[in-house]
Amino acid sequence: MDLKQLEPIIESVLKNHQLSLYSLKTKKEFGEHILEILVDGDDLSSDHLGIVNTEISEALSDDLFDPDYFLEVSSPGAERPIRNEQEVEKAIGIYVHIETPELNSDGYLLDFKAGIITFQINLKGRLKKVEIPYTTVKSMRLAIKF
Repeated sequence: MDLKQLEPIIESVLKNHQLSLYSLKTKKEFGEHILEILVDGDDLSSDHLGIVNTEISEALSDDLFDPDYFLEVSSPGAERPIRNEQEVEKAIGIYVHIETPELNSDGYLLDFKAGIITFQINLKGRLKKVEIPYTTVKSMRLAIKF
């Protein structure tokens, strides 16, 4: 099964639902082969994703989609990774978790300009702005604030 051939068909269905493709891969869980489609957008309810799953299933022909695979359409989750500079820009104003060699903390991503992330953390009840070069970030993800 060639994912490159499936991708434009899947993206076409997603576009009709105001969703974008976050990730497309095959995996094996509990002995079953799965085509995992992670999507992003405003409406990620299970009802909506069920409709999208059905439409993608109908759009994929048997010669492109291996019938031995199960189709799984879901969201990347509430604490999804922030994978690139474009996603950093989208996350401005959002609560995130950042790991660098010097920092491992949750806080608000305030700005991203010229390769520098402005990050606000709470240190013992005091808010502090920290500037972090993007190149030093080991990992970054959305975070849930309790």
